[in-house]
Amino acid sequence: MEYAVGHGKRINDMGKRLATTAAQKIVSARKRLQWELSQRLDPSEREFRRIWPSISTVEGLLVSPDQEHWFFTAARSLADHAAIVEIGSFKGRSTCCFAYGCRGTSKHIFAIDTFQGNDSDFKEGASFRGGSYFDVFWNNLESRGLAEYVTPVRGLSTDAARTWDKPIDLLFIDGSHVYEDVLADFDSFFPHVKPGGIVAFHDVHETWPGPTRVWQEVAAPKLTKTGALATLTFGRKPHR
Repeated sequence: MEYAVGHGKRINDMGKRLATTAAQKIVSARKRLQWELSQRLDPSEREFRRIWPSISTVEGLLVSPDQEHWFFTAARSLADHAAIVEIGSFKGRSTCCFAYGCRGTSKHIFAIDTFQGNDSDFKEGASFRGGSYFDVFWNNLESRGLAEYVTPVRGLSTDAARTWDKPIDLLFIDGSHVYEDVLADFDSFFPHVKPGGIVAFHDVHETWPGPTRVWQEVAAPKLTKTGALATLTFGRKPHR
């Protein structure tokens, strides 16, 4: 009887060791499969997945991670020394996406915003209406090592447009959502966009008739290779 008990214990221990070994092999196989699948991803996609946790913690008004991914890859695709003009930066979520796409290059972002908020662009009940959020914006960039790629332009975009003289490789319009203001942003900065340059609008949706109307009636007819990701629309200035 003692032999049978001891023999049974050894069999039970061996079974536990085999089960543990099998489980370890399964975990190892899964990790290797995940690694192999990650290696098949485009390098840009791998990099975006790596930085996503940093981007996701910046407060913002983008409606889909596809939009953040677009900002990152669009900036990354630009030639060195490219200039990105962002009208409407809020606390820097889209700015960070652009800046991550500029790392290790001489590309630069000009972030135009009053950094004050208002009642017309920030819907009723939003906790960030009014008050200055520039310090939060800048801290979001500095804490992620991205500040060197960004020059804030504090004030109204219409004022910035009066003296603007730099060629633009990517223009992103996400400032005032009032039709006349959106139209003025497009009309003022579009002439500075290089042929082949990218133009993008945010909040092209029935909720926001201003940017939607400007995109549909004015901007899109002047662009080629247009597309959309949720409320983000984009296209390229044609070569003439």
